[in-house]
Amino acid sequence: MNHLVFVEQLTPDGEVIHRHKLTQLPIRIGRAYDNDIILDDPHTAAHHARIEHNQLDELIISDLDSFNGITRANSRQGFFVVDGDAVYRLGHTRLRIRTPDYQVAAEQTDFTNHRWEGVLPALAGLVLLVTMGLLTTWLSDLNQGTLSKYLLELVSVVGFALGWSGFWAVFSKLFNGQARFGRHLFIVSLGLTGLELWDYLSSMLAYAFSWETLAHFTVHPLIFISATTLYFHMRTAGNKRPGRLKLYLLALALVGSGISMTKQYQATNHLGDALYLSQLYPPALRISSDISLGEFMADINALQTQVDGNRKDTTDKDEAVATSSNAATSSAGASSDASSSSQP
Repeated sequence: MNHLVFVEQLTPDGEVIHRHKLTQLPIRIGRAYDNDIILDDPHTAAHHARIEHNQLDELIISDLDSFNGITRANSRQGFFVVDGDAVYRLGHTRLRIRTPDYQVAAEQTDFTNHRWEGVLPALAGLVLLVTMGLLTTWLSDLNQGTLSKYLLELVSVVGFALGWSGFWAVFSKLFNGQARFGRHLFIVSLGLTGLELWDYLSSMLAYAFSWETLAHFTVHPLIFISATTLYFHMRTAGNKRPGRLKLYLLALALVGSGISMTKQYQATNHLGDALYLSQLYPPALRISSDISLGEFMADINALQTQVDGNRKDTTDKDEAVATSSNAATSSAGASSDASSSSQP
């Protein structure tokens, strides 16, 4: 029977490996060489499945009494009515079956700026790196620095960015066929700039508004900025599952934040990586209202009461331990004296 059918072999991620165009029904599938579609999968039978019309003129895929059978969405049955969006698993082989009347999805908008490639993003990234390197070195230089100090800072930052971009360019070349070194250099430049800007901006905001949380948890935004940078690297390298990639990187960032808080808690009994505002700026940057002397003294008295209570509890515990130790020592001495007196 003449009937145009397309059978697609898919990867576990849903990418099409090969598309078979067949015009005759039934279509036989298996490892044997007399099949219409020959599978290179040891987990499939020599004659595994057949695509044909049933009595209701429905296109079906049916199992030919194979050992592993046919499954769809983890459900195994003897036959399935063909659905163009369903994936059928035969052993380790994934198949999708479609006919010419299948309605494909609408065209997606291409947000890729193909002109932003090569030398232009590479130069933009280098200019950004040099500017941020000089600026951060100047801001952190309390004394009059020498030229070699600034050059050493620039060489280290630019060298890291070039090496990192080179790694991703090789990765992109292997898996996507295009290196896109300039785009990767621009991405890592934006990432490093974002890390530096957040470091300064968060400390300034914490000082200006007395937002101590920004000072206590400084590492977690840096983790999420790094995860965002990795996302754009992998998208540039050719990843075609942005939704799944976002979930993976979000989970990785959350795990990293959890590990950081766990290490801080084990070391200091606090979840934050800083206990106080360590960065001070000119008073002109203060925006939050000042605390009166009375409020300050009330906070000091409350803190003193809490410290005295903790100290008293510690002292009572130490005295109880010492009393228990002395009682145990006296009891042991009395037992020893009794034992000595009982001997002839």
